[in-house]
Amino acid sequence: MNKIHSAESLRGIACLAVVFSHLLGVFYPQLHNFYESQLPKFNFAEAIYNSPFAFFYSGTGAVFVFFVLSGYVLTLSSLKAVDQKKKLRESLIKRYPRLAIPALFSCLIFWGILHIDIDLSRTSEWFQSIKISPFFLDALYSGGVGAFIYGDNRYNPVLWTMQIELLGSFIIYFTCYLHNNRIFKYMFLLLSVFLSAQISGIAFLGIISFILGYFLYLFKRSIPEFLSLSLFVFGLYLCGVHNNSESYSVFFKFLDNRTYNLLNFLGGFFIVVAALKSKAINKILDKKPLIYLGKLSFSIYLIHISIIYIIGVPVFNYAIVNGYNFVISSIISCVTVLGLTLLMSEIYCRVFDDFAIKLANKIAKFNIGKGIRATE
Repeated sequence: MNKIHSAESLRGIACLAVVFSHLLGVFYPQLHNFYESQLPKFNFAEAIYNSPFAFFYSGTGAVFVFFVLSGYVLTLSSLKAVDQKKKLRESLIKRYPRLAIPALFSCLIFWGILHIDIDLSRTSEWFQSIKISPFFLDALYSGGVGAFIYGDNRYNPVLWTMQIELLGSFIIYFTCYLHNNRIFKYMFLLLSVFLSAQISGIAFLGIISFILGYFLYLFKRSIPEFLSLSLFVFGLYLCGVHNNSESYSVFFKFLDNRTYNLLNFLGGFFIVVAALKSKAINKILDKKPLIYLGKLSFSIYLIHISIIYIIGVPVFNYAIVNGYNFVISSIISCVTVLGLTLLMSEIYCRVFDDFAIKLANKIAKFNIGKGIRATE
């Protein structure tokens, strides 16, 4: 089975979990319970929150899946290179524009739609907080610089991950460059982990996730199918965690408020290990629709908040005004957002994501060619 296909498909599925997380965070903050909301509360939401089956909307678990997969895939592409120096230079040059161009345009889109006054009064307090006074230069800086240096996410809530994604990518590139020098490699990794801990706890876990992806690629041994499937199920269970959920009280006794991040981190890693090592899971993931979903995943990730704002909330408000109850109105809104997100992500991918990849490749080719000519 093609493990790259498995990784791509898993990335797409994880991206849908992020979308579900934010959609439910808009209408059912009770399912996350990060704060006390004034929105209606429901028994079914309480039951899901306290169950071990909340993994399907685990945005945090999905993000750790992204980080481990990035470490794995970047390691694969780096270690396959014949000329390690050339590959390092090429990768370092390409990575920022490849990530920044789509991120930047997602901020500019959100800047534009913020000029449209949408009634957010029936949505969660978290979603109401994304409505800020839009300034073009702020959006430009946030998407092109702030997100990657400081994790600035004012113009797109998902961009907090870009700081970790860029830093983790560079760490993997240099680790692969030092691959055969074990002493310097491990010294570099220890220093990277230490410095990431100075940024934040989530950055620390994110960088470790990248590094685990690196070692996962190096781990060539097969593992028993039963163990792979068990890891997958256990990983899903861990990703359903919430600090005060009854199904995770045994962990909360020991980990306290660290329960949520730590279990999502472990769950994301176990899911990736299982998906890449299990023949049964590989067979399920090696399907063209899922692989294509993975191709669109970055675009889905970047634009779904804008679609919730400009389409999802107005649809919800319209349904409420026309006599539908809260639950039915939210379902109509969520289905609409999912459909339009998939449709618009296809366009966004072709216009911005593919463009970013092509431009990054051209920039790298130009700079490397210029460097070669300078040495002649």
